[in-house]
Amino acid sequence: MSIVGILEVATGMIFAWLVISLAGMYIQELIVSKLNWRSHMLENSIGNLLANRTLARQVYDHQLVKSLYNGFDGQTKPSYIPSGQFSLALIDIIRNSPKEAAFIQQTLYELENDLGKLNNTKRKQAQQQLDQAIDLTRKAITNDSSPDVANGILDDVKKIIRKLSTDYPELQPVIEAKFTAFAVQKKQIDNILSEFQTANSGTPQDSPIYQFKAGLAVMGITHPDLKQALEALTIDIKDFSDKTINTLETVGANIEDWFNNSMDRLSGWYKRRAQTLAFFIGLSLALILNVDSLQLATQLWRDPIMRQALAAQADALVSQNPNGVGTPTPSQLLALNTQITQLNVPVGWIGTALPASPNGTVVTGDGVEKLCTPLAQSATDLFGLYLGSECYPMINTPGFNDLTGWLMKLFGLLISGIAAAQGAPFWFDILKNVVNVRLAGANSDAAPQKG
Repeated sequence: MSIVGILEVATGMIFAWLVISLAGMYIQELIVSKLNWRSHMLENSIGNLLANRTLARQVYDHQLVKSLYNGFDGQTKPSYIPSGQFSLALIDIIRNSPKEAAFIQQTLYELENDLGKLNNTKRKQAQQQLDQAIDLTRKAITNDSSPDVANGILDDVKKIIRKLSTDYPELQPVIEAKFTAFAVQKKQIDNILSEFQTANSGTPQDSPIYQFKAGLAVMGITHPDLKQALEALTIDIKDFSDKTINTLETVGANIEDWFNNSMDRLSGWYKRRAQTLAFFIGLSLALILNVDSLQLATQLWRDPIMRQALAAQADALVSQNPNGVGTPTPSQLLALNTQITQLNVPVGWIGTALPASPNGTVVTGDGVEKLCTPLAQSATDLFGLYLGSECYPMINTPGFNDLTGWLMKLFGLLISGIAAAQGAPFWFDILKNVVNVRLAGANSDAAPQKG
């Protein structure tokens, strides 16, 4: 076989792997979107980064991050958060953490985890009341006009909490335990803030740096692990004072780097998880569609018409997608399937139905009568499924009792599954290069030679 023929076989194989990869990409995107993999993994990663799921919930409920929500009802959590918005939201939460409203809000978030003790109806009603209380604490946190207004809002929050305890006796012990712990920590926080004010008496209390440092001091009680991480991020800031204009910007930049490093690790985890899913999808498609790479390569090697036709389809796909391929639409997948079917590529398990007699015998194209059975043992049997008055012959398979043939088929199917796991962009890039080499070789051979 000439080098052109070998390139045509390679082109046909890569084209087949590309098609199954495209189908796998479409199915994978459906699964990932349905399960919200990206958003769930991002939320878990942020929870691990902050060493506190409750604080992660506060970040997600901050308006800077809340604005990234999407979906029909605007309730779908984002699959990506810019590092700048994360940093600003976290700094704002830290600055407000000394406020009583922020501490109550954190306690309410923790209380959400205990609503599972209620039945579905009660849980929904309790969640609505709890959401109302959390919204009020958010208003109290952002209120800077008057302490009296904030205290009035907190009084309404406390009324809701007391109502929750009355309406749902199952929650009463939990609520009492959490707010008993709240009272103890509140005293500790008040002592810390009193010492902090004495040590920083020369700094205006409305200064962003003062508020951040105060919040960082409070984190020693509420979030000690996060405080340790933040202190490590600010250790290189020599003059952590209000006189340094860019101090808070430097803190924000360090938090952004910290967040980006975490997102890099998340990307690695996601890629490994996605590739595992892609392999199982590809292997499932290979099994369902009977895409045997060994059988396909053998057929292309023996049949020049098939490999030339398949290579032509590959050329057309490359020329129609100069910028690469993305997730295909169902119509595009159907079009590719029609093209492959018309070329009689050896894929699929069941051939065209044949009429069968009541006893399950069929007359084949050469006029020989054979028994349609899935347990074909001899040349007088046709390997197929007898359903009703028709026989559905099994195609592209070895004989029923050919153990070696079935082992080779399983190996060929495994190759197809591994190939599909590499992804459509990978195979498209390779196909593009092979097509360019093959066409360049063909043009060189066809060029007239000078005498």
